[in-house]
Amino acid sequence: MKTVTQKAALEATPLNSGENAQFWCAPRFDGLECLAASFRTHVYEPHTHDTFVVGGILSGCQVYWQRGQQIFAGPGDLVFVNPFELHDGIPEGHGYTYRMTYPSISLLKSIAEDMTDKPQSGTPFFPEPRVYDPELCQEFIAAHKSIQNRSIDLEADETLYMIFAKMLARYGSFTDNLLGSKDPVAVRRTREYLEESFMDTVHLDDLVNISGRSKYHLIRSFKKATGQTPHAYLTDVRVRNARRLLVRGASPSETASLCGFADQAHLTRQFKSRVGTTPAAFQRSVITT
Repeated sequence: MKTVTQKAALEATPLNSGENAQFWCAPRFDGLECLAASFRTHVYEPHTHDTFVVGGILSGCQVYWQRGQQIFAGPGDLVFVNPFELHDGIPEGHGYTYRMTYPSISLLKSIAEDMTDKPQSGTPFFPEPRVYDPELCQEFIAAHKSIQNRSIDLEADETLYMIFAKMLARYGSFTDNLLGSKDPVAVRRTREYLEESFMDTVHLDDLVNISGRSKYHLIRSFKKATGQTPHAYLTDVRVRNARRLLVRGASPSETASLCGFADQAHLTRQFKSRVGTTPAAFQRSVITT
């Protein structure tokens, strides 16, 4: 799978005419990241998140591969991506407009515990990647807009919270996520090493030493368990950490260096292919809202 000035970084891979993407954070929801975007030609490369992805389609159609199937999501559809679940994103026809949230595992787990009145041993899980629920989709979109437009508002907070609870009640599962059962010891060790060593140069021999497997068997077993090669997984880890640093105010050039990218241009290409906008544009959105 798959430095320069901020101005150059933004111009390196700008959104095309008619496209826009705006990020912001909702700190009261465990640092929840939110996205409102319209894409006509922008393509997301296959990637993963260490959070859930929960959102709704306003117009148009997004096509994506998830869990080995091609999915078409249109108006009224709610979309769910579980943590570390491989997916991509391609505009169909004239493109699409959507609103997305990226709730942390701890946030949805705490909501699930509130709902069930008991501790949750596993991570909540959405068995279906797409469901048609126009009424709940509209409720989500309205709450999403309220969070975007109001800095402090009890009504907006409680509305979004209850919509997440309603989504879990209707479409979530409270049993353990089955992805872990496909993650043997060698793969787990490799994942942990990549997540800890994203700042450094990583070689295949390093992964062989950590996992105790041959190069051939490691790459095959890792891809079977995660859907990605070790290199693709490492790139995702680097992008996820880059998002965190940008939110905290690190410059794109500093972020590129700290996250193991060759230079800022390399960060920009990989970041935009997974997030939908450049590091500089992303940072302006989350810091000025």
